[in-house]
Amino acid sequence: MRKKPIILLAAGGTGGHVFPALALAEELASHDYDVRLVTDRRGMAFKSQFGDIAVHTLPAATIYGGGLLKRPIGFVRIIYGFLAALILVLRLRPKLVVGFGGYPSFAPGLAARLLAIPVLVHEQNAVFGRANRMLAKLGAYIATSFSDTIGLSSRSRRRTRRTGNPLRPKVLAETQGGYRFLSHSRAFDLLIFGGSQGARVLNEVVPTAISYLSAEHKRRLRIVHQARVADMTDLLGRYNEAGVYAEIRDFFDDMPRRIRRAHLVICRAGASTVSELAAIGAPSILVPLPGSLDADQLNNTRDLVAKGGAWVMPQASFGAARLAARLEALLNDRDTLNMAAKAARSAGVLDATIKLGRYADCLASRRPVQIEIVNERPGSSA
Repeated sequence: MRKKPIILLAAGGTGGHVFPALALAEELASHDYDVRLVTDRRGMAFKSQFGDIAVHTLPAATIYGGGLLKRPIGFVRIIYGFLAALILVLRLRPKLVVGFGGYPSFAPGLAARLLAIPVLVHEQNAVFGRANRMLAKLGAYIATSFSDTIGLSSRSRRRTRRTGNPLRPKVLAETQGGYRFLSHSRAFDLLIFGGSQGARVLNEVVPTAISYLSAEHKRRLRIVHQARVADMTDLLGRYNEAGVYAEIRDFFDDMPRRIRRAHLVICRAGASTVSELAAIGAPSILVPLPGSLDADQLNNTRDLVAKGGAWVMPQASFGAARLAARLEALLNDRDTLNMAAKAARSAGVLDATIKLGRYADCLASRRPVQIEIVNERPGSSA
């Protein structure tokens, strides 16, 4: 029996890194590759999503942040992580290592470059991440999610293709449904969630803003709000006091379906979130996480906002009165929401997983990179 060629996927421990990696893993596995995943302890929180994929864990750390006293510990963990990654890559001998950002992806990528194994890094954000940037300097190939990714050197651009951000099958399934156009006789579905980066400001501001709305608008509202278990009782009480219907959970396993059913979404601006909103075609109010490295969440909103599919409210000015005014205007303006849904959809990239799979297949099989071939998929002959 012929041994399948191995491709090693390396991802940091957040959903924004892990979910695109899992989407690519499924694509490559269906085309005769033995796909392995390497992540850190945080990434194991998504273990239920891994299916039959073999998973390896590495220690990882960053020297950025944490103060001077913690930096020596970070250096030690990085060195230990690199040695463990080097042993893993030597043992597996993959045809390609694909990094999805975060420091757990840097060590396997560095080990691969030292062993003359090609490396492909996928940048989810509109700003080139630091781990990916370092691997690019070592000759890694690059795939981007957004147009005009900030931080790419002119030298790196020659090895760069825009593939888009791979989407989970559950998300792709919901792109077939289309936007539930709003009518004045229909309830208004409002979805609020904060993603893995946290949503305390959303929990504080949104219920207060809802309380400022007119009685007519409160009667029409149906709210779905994802929040931490510790915040759920307080949120429910505040929504009850405002006189609106609210469904509150700490996790929705059908979030893509919830996004499609929503007439408006209020959320953070992580790369995966923005990509999913665009693909599904959901109008949104985006509140970028302040203080993130290189303002990546703010930059993630550029394409969607430029097309008219979303509105940005920086956290510094994300107050209840201002949000209430925006909601009052949108609740009365179905045409604007309907047009925003179409605009959001026009920014979506639905074939990102296939394009990234082609990119990886070309590199693993040492063929010229071609990701736009019509009616050809990874693993086919060229």
